[in-house]
Amino acid sequence: MLLKSIDIKNFRGIDSLSIPLDKITVLIGENNTGKSTVLSALKIALSRGLASRRDCSFSDYDFHLSDERATPQNADPISLVLHFAEESENEWPEAVIQYLQEIISPDPTTGLNHIWLQATGRFDVTSGNYVTECAFLNADRTAKNCKSSQCHNNLTKYLPVFFLSSIRDAANEFGRKGQFWSGFLKSIQMSEEDQQHVEAALREVNDRVIRANAGLQTVVEQLERAKDLVSISSDSPVVLEAVPTKAFDLTSRIQVSLKSKSGVKLPLSLHGEGTRSVSVLMLFKAFVATLLKEVYAPESSPLLLLEEPESHLHPSAIRSLGKFICETPNQIVVTSHSGDLIAKVPLGAIRRCYKIGGETKVGSVDVSKFDETELRAIEYSLREDRGRYLFSRCWLLVEGETDFHVFKQLMEHLKLSEDDVNVSILEFSQRKGKGEFFIKLAKMLGIEWFLVADTDKDGTGTRYIQMAKTHLCDGETLSQRTKQWAVDIEEEFWDNGFDGFIDSLVAGSQRSRIASEAGGDLQKEKRLKIKSAEHWGKPALADGIVAEIGRRGESSIPTSVRAVIDRVVQLAKG
Repeated sequence: MLLKSIDIKNFRGIDSLSIPLDKITVLIGENNTGKSTVLSALKIALSRGLASRRDCSFSDYDFHLSDERATPQNADPISLVLHFAEESENEWPEAVIQYLQEIISPDPTTGLNHIWLQATGRFDVTSGNYVTECAFLNADRTAKNCKSSQCHNNLTKYLPVFFLSSIRDAANEFGRKGQFWSGFLKSIQMSEEDQQHVEAALREVNDRVIRANAGLQTVVEQLERAKDLVSISSDSPVVLEAVPTKAFDLTSRIQVSLKSKSGVKLPLSLHGEGTRSVSVLMLFKAFVATLLKEVYAPESSPLLLLEEPESHLHPSAIRSLGKFICETPNQIVVTSHSGDLIAKVPLGAIRRCYKIGGETKVGSVDVSKFDETELRAIEYSLREDRGRYLFSRCWLLVEGETDFHVFKQLMEHLKLSEDDVNVSILEFSQRKGKGEFFIKLAKMLGIEWFLVADTDKDGTGTRYIQMAKTHLCDGETLSQRTKQWAVDIEEEFWDNGFDGFIDSLVAGSQRSRIASEAGGDLQKEKRLKIKSAEHWGKPALADGIVAEIGRRGESSIPTSVRAVIDRVVQLAKG
């Protein structure tokens, strides 16, 4: 039973948001863009017993406050709407359909089954309390008239939700009440004969330990005098237990220890944060692989929620985790800040949360809009760089290698590093479709973009600009999204005071050849000198230009070049 979407209104920092969900959904984005809020909304809406609780499942801080005058008491009601749907005929087992028929809404055209669940939270003026209400909806979003009060619990029976937060406390998770560990403890079953045998052995071990210290008997004798002061029914009230003597007590105290290379065993609680964190994740994986099938009906479809599973993990462990996420048979929703993890999940699974004007938005990738060659280019250009570009606010798309290195180093020089302003610089001219897929992908994910191109004799750069023009939004102009050099960035510097510097890089042995080849054509001589200056490579030329700017000062940066940087920073800041 696949959860297809969740619509959130007036919940925490989210005013209104609709998020499509797949079997695997990975939420990325900056801090405070709503990723964890989505997980919390799912957890609350699918909490067992939600509809029967007298107290509100939402706290004061769950209500979205639209301005400084708003309070939880006068805030608009919280609404969480979850949509479950079949993707193919007879996808849902007959047992599920029979059990949930009261809340199912079949599509009259396709015959596919749907369920809409709404959880709301509001302040009731009459009672002076916060109340939670649960309802199932028809396709037109009107409430169904359900006769049974157990409809929500019936749904969660077949769709249990399991949540693992980014703060993973190994002591709690491996304690007797841990949400995953307790299931393993409860599954330990002994025959009566085995139990008697084990308990007899435990008593023998306990007696031997206690007898090893004669002074302990004195402690027992002194403690037994307590019966003279307080009412104790037993004649032998004091029992010393070095080990548990009951089988059930023994199993509840099972402790995980890890061996070092020397063979020394240390309890999990004494290991480092990373080891404890990954141990909890492995416990989660073991629970998914074994107990889910044992505890829940075969027809059940558990929903797994993981918050920043990469916390405290080594990159190789994160990549392995990405493989687990892809291979789990259950629907899973993950929040992540890790490019290593993003590189391992399907592109269509990514949802990028971002904010515009304080409102949370979400971008997703429609892979059907790309052909196979474009998808391979995306994999090569973005995913193999550990997906870090997908976390950027803005992409600066440049045609040439010199542009790439100049802008990268200039931004560093201006204390505007890519990380500081959350910008990624991408060279596009060697990519399939000359980088058009970059713009398409950026727009899908809500990433800003700006394209810089040359003016070539064959019109290539102009074609890049015209391609970008087709992706402008209503009301946008080309100058807001593109810049075309008069020739290229090298000439842009030459014509703006760097002619002497670039000329100084030309080897003496080349000057006579250049003069002869140019034949008095100053434009041609300029191009030949620039090409000669690039003899050691375009990155080296970029290094030299930026170093020269460092000597001259920021005011020496050509106005056109500085305008591009300013525009990109403006786009990144929103």
